[in-house]
Amino acid sequence: MTAISAAPAPGAALPAYTAQVDIVSIQSQVVYGYVGNNAAMPIFRRAGLRAIAVPTVVLSNTPHYPTLHGGAVPLDWFEGLLKGLDERGVTKVARAVVCGYLGQPGQADLLARWLPALRAARPDLRVHIDPVMGDRNDGLYVDAGLVAQYRRLLVPLADGMTPNHFELELLVGRSLASVDDVVAAARELIAQGPQWIVVTSAAPMAAPPGTLQLAVVTRGEASIVTHPEIAIPPSVHGTGDVFMASLTAKLLTGQDLPEAAREAAAQVTATLERTRELAWEELAVED
Repeated sequence: MTAISAAPAPGAALPAYTAQVDIVSIQSQVVYGYVGNNAAMPIFRRAGLRAIAVPTVVLSNTPHYPTLHGGAVPLDWFEGLLKGLDERGVTKVARAVVCGYLGQPGQADLLARWLPALRAARPDLRVHIDPVMGDRNDGLYVDAGLVAQYRRLLVPLADGMTPNHFELELLVGRSLASVDDVVAAARELIAQGPQWIVVTSAAPMAAPPGTLQLAVVTRGEASIVTHPEIAIPPSVHGTGDVFMASLTAKLLTGQDLPEAAREAAAQVTATLERTRELAWEELAVED
């Protein structure tokens, strides 16, 4: 009997393929807490999707604490991280790119150069952008230059977007008082390229007491999803990141947009309820 070695002969070539990647998630990374990629990655894993996290900032925690360390990923590093995705073949297999919090306007410039080439090579790839700029409680918490960058460069590159009410007002440059105003503003963005806009905390002044509203808007349809407003400590952030991750995951697994939005809202509600039960100062995303 001839023995067969279990190991290949030295120097023998083995087939090697790019690892499976469903989602490239480009957003913030913190050491302590659950925002940005720290909030999104558990959602993707729970849905059975493989995601790669690309940081835009690396921070000790969110800026809402008394101390903060770290900062934005330098532009040459950020450009190299995007280039590395191409060089390793990740962009040939990924099904979606999710863009969240950006650390500086220059990152928007780099994405605006990287995404069109990617879209040209992969027309089937989905680009979902959460224009994280601020909210009604904290106001604007990014470099003001990013507002113009989103308007001019990134809105036209998105298949879908998830601004909150405050961010939608920034994108269209005016106050929005009603659900009808929100729908009209969302369609202004859709006219620039996106297929859909889901507005979180939409028209908060018009929502029934104790509730929040999602406006799910496409070119031809609009619907409102209502979900409970859960009281949480002011240090808790990341609900928008959980929502975008859950929405993306559900769309990739075949759900239609209105159902995906309803289930993503339910995921956020469940996460907030667990956060309240545990009395955490950070979002309880992990099981």
